[in-house]
Amino acid sequence: MRLQRLIRQLQEASLLTPAQIKAIVLDANISTEDLLPWADFDHPAADSYGRRLVFHGGHFEIMVMSWVPGDFSAIHDHGATEWGAVQCFGAAEHLIYRLETNSGEAEDIRLAVGYSEGRRLSQPEVAPYSPGMVREVNHSLIHQMGNASDQAFLSLHVYGRLENAQNITGNAKVFDLFEQTIQHTDGGVFFCLPEDQINCRLCGLSAHLETTMMQHRLMRDRIIRIIEAPETTRRQRQFLARKLAVLSTEINAISA
Repeated sequence: MRLQRLIRQLQEASLLTPAQIKAIVLDANISTEDLLPWADFDHPAADSYGRRLVFHGGHFEIMVMSWVPGDFSAIHDHGATEWGAVQCFGAAEHLIYRLETNSGEAEDIRLAVGYSEGRRLSQPEVAPYSPGMVREVNHSLIHQMGNASDQAFLSLHVYGRLENAQNITGNAKVFDLFEQTIQHTDGGVFFCLPEDQINCRLCGLSAHLETTMMQHRLMRDRIIRIIEAPETTRRQRQFLARKLAVLSTEINAISA
């Protein structure tokens, strides 16, 4: 009933802002129990977290993400999304980034589509979620979420735009510091995206050493999970083992 109320409010609203969406989500009083039909705690190891669509309303979509201990998204934006909100039902790690030029000036991510070199991610703003907290999403948001606790939890995601679209978050950007690229994808914002999920790459990405080290370690942990998963093919294991070796060398070099 509460999800239906949320859907109805979103259908009736127009010209929404992130602040208005946050208020609507809070007013809906959603609970973990409301989201359990879409829980995906047994998601494939290749998926950095569980991801299921609850409702597509033309100009908005509602999704449920499932986070088991150790699950982290890659650093990402939200594609064509213009407004949204995320409610987390656990103590999630949450880091917010900006895209800068090498001179340190902030750059509007909407203007960075065609760059080839000279962009770096800022030092992150640490903005953790407490259970039940709602945060706004706007078009320029670049962030990362994850579960560093020992308890699984769910999160509710509402994304929208002014015009109808099949994929509200389509062409989202994944910031891959191992490749030093920005990958465009229409699916989950996962570490180690398969080639068939990458629309294109843009080269020239960098970050501070602390950020690079953190992302390398998270990618390493995800690769190990994928390699150990029974559904992973021999060919995939061989490819990922080579990637893991290079990644481990880079981690050791940064640590030295």
